[in-house]
This record gives sequence, structure tokens and C-alpha cells, in this order.
Amino acid sequence: MEKFYLEVPGIEREADAVDYIREFQEYGSPINGVGGLHRYLEDYAGWLRMTEARNVMEPTEDRCPAREYFLVRESDRRIVGMTNIRIALNERMSKYGGHIGYSIRPTERGRGYNKINLYLALKVCNRYGIETVMMDADLDNPASWRTMEALGGVRVREYFDDEESHCDVVVYHIDTEKALEEHAEFEEMVADFRLETERLFLRPMSMDDYDALYAVLADAEIMQHYPYAFDEARVRSWIERNRDRYQKYGFGLWAVCLKDSGEMIGDCGLTLQRIDGELLPEIGYHIRADQQHKGYAKEAAAAVRDWAFASTSYPALYSYCKYTNVASYKTAEAIGMRFEKEYPDEANGTTHVSIIRRGDVVECTGRE
Repeated sequence: MEKFYLEVPGIEREADAVDYIREFQEYGSPINGVGGLHRYLEDYAGWLRMTEARNVMEPTEDRCPAREYFLVRESDRRIVGMTNIRIALNERMSKYGGHIGYSIRPTERGRGYNKINLYLALKVCNRYGIETVMMDADLDNPASWRTMEALGGVRVREYFDDEESHCDVVVYHIDTEKALEEHAEFEEMVADFRLETERLFLRPMSMDDYDALYAVLADAEIMQHYPYAFDEARVRSWIERNRDRYQKYGFGLWAVCLKDSGEMIGDCGLTLQRIDGELLPEIGYHIRADQQHKGYAKEAAAAVRDWAFASTSYPALYSYCKYTNVASYKTAEAIGMRFEKEYPDEANGTTHVSIIRRGDVVECTGRE
């Protein structure tokens, strides 16, 4: 079975993205759900800048904050579709347009790909806290609105659009959580999470990673700033807890692996942590002793930072550690975080907190 993932557009995809739009033009097909990419074929870098700026904006009378994704087939990494997700709606879009626009390239149609496109988009909407997704389609485009119905869409109204489409339009509402629960069969088509950097890749950890993770978390030197080094039970619990996080939140600590060998050398990812009484998104990382001082923690943490700002609605990301853990907060500073505060707590004596806010970083790449 083919597997797919959503990919945040990056500069390395310029030729593929332009080819995607050119195919629509060649086939004389309407272009939808591409976030204006068809108007930037000579300035793809400008389109990336525009999409990043739009991602962090507040809704205005004319525009909505949005995020674009490529739908990528894992087997050949081909862009087979796109989706445009409006994170918040202004008054107009709450009546006309809605949250999601999508498309499948002409040569890949008729294979049911838009269903997995919409399923993955609903997963993104769920992480952004969008409980009811609104979508619309031309009445004479049954392929589009039947896809909505296949994922639990309920038709709520029809109207004649005399401003833009100049045709009959149907509007659907989709209960996000209900749709994901009732159509979990699409999970078979979802590629495993993988976040790549120049030298590393991050993936979900499993119990098969026990030995590699034990070499990190049971190392007394690495864990000197923690209350204790981990024993066997704690390492197994660590893996189970992160696998639960993947299911509940769509993120957690992932296995950090060397790209050239696949060897797991540590973990890094995003978790929700209680920091000075608040539950906040924190970037954490642990690298095996013999692989430290090579920049791997910084490289992995930067990738997680970019993924988090591209794929969640958190306005800021944090890192926290015992005040004596200089190496940890220096890594946080290396990815653009700044000192926020220190506060007394029972576990650390004094906890050091660093922060980076949305908009401080403009280049985001990665996979959903």
C-alpha cells in the first residue's frame, strides 16, 4: 500500500513545486489549494517568505493566517497534491471558503489520493484546535465534495456564488475528532514521521531502541543534572510514554539517528512540560556521550524548532534544565532561544528557562 505524508515547503523543492503547477497549466485544469503558488513561479523563494509571514499573521478583513503543505508519496517522494489550511477564519472565510483547500495533480487523479490528503489535513487542524472544519466546493465538482463526505462531511447549505465562482456552491462541516476516530483506516496510508537534517534523521522510537536509549539515559555523566540515571524500567517507561505522546499529540521525543548508518545516538523532540506551574511546549534532547561535541544536539533541536512552528499553533517554544546544566542551555541559545527566567523548584533547586517566539525563525522544513 502506498504511504503519504505532508511536507512543509522548502527551498530545495523549487523545481518540483514549479513542475506541479505547470502540470495543471498543461492540462488546462483549475488550480486550487496551492496558497497562490501559481502566481510565484518566477519567485518561489518569495512565495516561501510570503507563506511564512502569512502563517504568523492575525486575521484581517482580506486575509487569514494559513499554512501550505505538499502531499508527498513516500515511495518516490513525488509531490502528488497540495493542501492549504487556514488556521483561523475572518468573517468572509467563515462564510465562503472555509479552512481547507486541496488539489491533486492531473496525472495522479482517480486513485483516491485526495482522501488521504484531507485526512492528513484534518490531523493538522486537530493539532491547531480546530474542532469543526468548514469546506466548500462547486456543486458541479462532485469529486471534491464526495471526498468531504467520505471523511464525515455534512452538507450544511448551498448557495450561488455571484462574486468569484459564478456557480452553485455546497458547504460542508466536518467534526475533526470524530472524523479522525471514525476513519482511522487511513492511518495505514500515513508514512511514519521522519524529520531530516544534513547529517541526521529523527523518527518515532520503539521498544527496539531500548539498548540504544539505555546507553544514553543510564549514563551517569549524561544524566548528572537529573535526579538520577535511568534503570531498565525507567528507560522502557520513557519509550512507552513517548509512543503515547505520538498518538495523543502527534509529537514527542523522537529517536535521533545518523543519516549515513541509521544508528540511534539519542533523542530529541517536543513535549509538554510543567514549567513554573504552566504546561508549555519544550524542546528536549539527549545525545550519547561519544557523539557529543559534534553539533548533533543543535542540529536536531533546530529541526524540531522549525517543525513545531510549522506544524503547531504554539506562539513560543521553551527549553528548561537545572541551572548547572550549561551545555543544555547553550544548545538552546544556539538555536535562537534567549534566557527567560530562573525559578526555584524541588527537583532542580533552580531551573533555568529559555524561550524562542514564533516569527523569530523564518525558514521551516519538515514532514508531518
